[in-house]
Amino acid sequence: MEPADFVPDWADRPRKGKHFPGAPSFPLPDGGHAENATLGRGLFGEAGTGAFTLPLLGSMLRDSYGLTGRRLAVQANSDLGSLPFHTHANWSRGTASGGGLYPIGVHWVSGASGPLNPGVYYYDTPRHRLTRLLAGDVSGEVREALGGLPEAADTDQFLVLGVTFWQNAFKYNSFCYHAITMDIGALLQTWRMWARAHGLSLGSAFWFDEPRIGRLLGFDPEEDGVFAVVPLRWGGAAPEEAAGPVSGARVRQVPTEKSRRTQTFPTLQRIHAATLEGAADRPAPGVLDPALAAPAGPGERVTLPAP
Repeated sequence: MEPADFVPDWADRPRKGKHFPGAPSFPLPDGGHAENATLGRGLFGEAGTGAFTLPLLGSMLRDSYGLTGRRLAVQANSDLGSLPFHTHANWSRGTASGGGLYPIGVHWVSGASGPLNPGVYYYDTPRHRLTRLLAGDVSGEVREALGGLPEAADTDQFLVLGVTFWQNAFKYNSFCYHAITMDIGALLQTWRMWARAHGLSLGSAFWFDEPRIGRLLGFDPEEDGVFAVVPLRWGGAAPEEAAGPVSGARVRQVPTEKSRRTQTFPTLQRIHAATLEGAADRPAPGVLDPALAAPAGPGERVTLPAP
């Protein structure tokens, strides 16, 4: 946990997202949802073979991480008294654990098969828009960084989940990394359930060349981390030839910082540095299978009493 004597400076807290002044942005469609996209199908249905379109992507992002409500319920946080004021409003998302205050950055790396010009886009959650941070097809960089991931071989569309640590650590200090990884897992499982309910399927990668993708997104490894990459099966004709790696390409748009004073936290930096060791050495498929939990062995099954 964070140090017992640590007190967040709520008056100087960071933005609840990222703001890129002057960067072009485009509204995302809200494609609604299929009539048979039920929770039961999302939890227990068969994995689909459908492909994403821009309306489907827009719907998934809004339903999972768009700001869809406002939190005013009584709780134990020290900012309770300020919540009724619009300038201190706390928004909610569809994803469980996806608090409106500590956002994960969702980047879309889109190649030639996508509906927009190829490039890197940032999902602007309050406005449900895409902000273009880089123009040009850099999907080959992401594919190479994934180290031969089978799901990435036939697509040039990727969602990349990253976090600027200060946006979370200003409150949680060294507990930040634990909170971030829980939020990443909650968001990814929401996407899997949403996709399954709509006849789609999603895979994800957690082991990849993080420094390479971080450089592409313009991240500072002391301040930002890349936690997951999600390849998307996209509808329409695929490009005749997959884009190759683009050495030196990187996002140069810099988000503005709202806080007058930012801090770094040594424990957080040590944890992140440890996760970067061997990041580019992704093991071959199946190598880690012996580490999986063993199946249940023989024995008598005992039925639990009814509640």
